[in-house]
Amino acid sequence: MDKGNFPKLQSYHVIFLVQNVITGEGLLRLPHTLSLAGYNEWWVLFILGILAQITLFPMYWLGLQYPHHNLFQINEILLGRWLGKCVSLLFILYGILTVSATSQSYLRLVGAITLPDRPLFFPLFCLFGVMLYIAGGGIKLIARFCILAFFFTFWMLYFLLWPMSYGGVSHMFPLFTAKPADILKAANESYFSMFGYELLPIYFPYIVNQKKALKHASIGIWMVILSYATVTFVSIMFFSEWQLANVIYPVLGLFKSVKLSFIERVENLGVALWVFLILSTTAGYLWMAKLGVDSVFSRKRGAHLYLCAIVSFTLILWLPLGKTEKILYRDWTLYGGYFMILFPLFLLAVHAMRKGAGKKFSTSER
Repeated sequence: MDKGNFPKLQSYHVIFLVQNVITGEGLLRLPHTLSLAGYNEWWVLFILGILAQITLFPMYWLGLQYPHHNLFQINEILLGRWLGKCVSLLFILYGILTVSATSQSYLRLVGAITLPDRPLFFPLFCLFGVMLYIAGGGIKLIARFCILAFFFTFWMLYFLLWPMSYGGVSHMFPLFTAKPADILKAANESYFSMFGYELLPIYFPYIVNQKKALKHASIGIWMVILSYATVTFVSIMFFSEWQLANVIYPVLGLFKSVKLSFIERVENLGVALWVFLILSTTAGYLWMAKLGVDSVFSRKRGAHLYLCAIVSFTLILWLPLGKTEKILYRDWTLYGGYFMILFPLFLLAVHAMRKGAGKKFSTSER
């Protein structure tokens, strides 16, 4: 396994890391959350893409200033040892909660569609076993798995031909009728589907051609937006306004519309293959949490990966479904994602102030 600290991520690794870590469980419910803006306001997705592109710039610029340090190390360089470690603890918590939230949402779906009335402890144990293997292999193995996951799942867009044939293009009109307040609400509720690119400052030191990282990460983001737009467009064609507002997982409804002579329930196949996307997301965040624990304790140990996995696994078993789960998973992870996305901008400001203060001090000495 490739666990060294040398640059190892090529351009295609960066593209698929960004694209697949983003595309996890969020796509399954994205058409439903976007319906908060209005029945046919699928174009809101491009607002999400623009926001992601804009917030990608500070991450890239921060990485160029510290090409050999990850975000946890930069925290300590710019904020001091103890304050930097405290901020890193918040990122670790965000990573663990994201792993728990994504895993539990997927397993709840498996329990409802594929394994009804069956205990889900063993599937959860297997999911974490594979996740540990992928994350334990380092960032390059995660990137390779993301490439594998892409080719195992991308072809499922072919299934959209069935709901397209049943739907109507007239559902798309009229456009641009949503109120600004509704657009903001839908964008806020849907932006968790874009989380994943904020890991760029974590694996930036491992990128071979760092100067082109912005270009490659941008390609990954817009690949996500195009796939999201395609699925949302077809969902609006296929579902009624009431269905889109009330069906939490519209993508499963699209799978159910597929009729094949050799597969009775295509949604079972879709849910089974979706595990590749879930593992891409959870392995990335688990690796990030492990790297954060290494930084906090100033020691690299494989046991830190198992510690993060055990905490995440325990949270899934301990937290009851309901309000507590929503507060921890939906609210905390949402605000944690926003915090991690915007924090590089703050670090750039601190860097600029320290650099300016250093120049002023050296000039006064002369």
